[in-house]
Amino acid sequence: MRELWQCQTPSCGYIYDPDRGDKKGKIPKGTKFEDLPEDWKCPVCGASKKNFKKL
Repeated sequence: MRELWQCQTPSCGYIYDPDRGDKKGKIPKGTKFEDLPEDWKCPVCGASKKNFKKL
């Protein structure tokens, strides 16, 4: 089972999927959420990792 993480900001709802990575942030496919750099931001709203909750 893959772990998906959703941005918990009022206007966003972006879901980080490790199978897709983050092209905008230059994060390769297969990168687990916990392995993202600490300064990684949501590509939609710019929220930090602490604004994400595991689905």
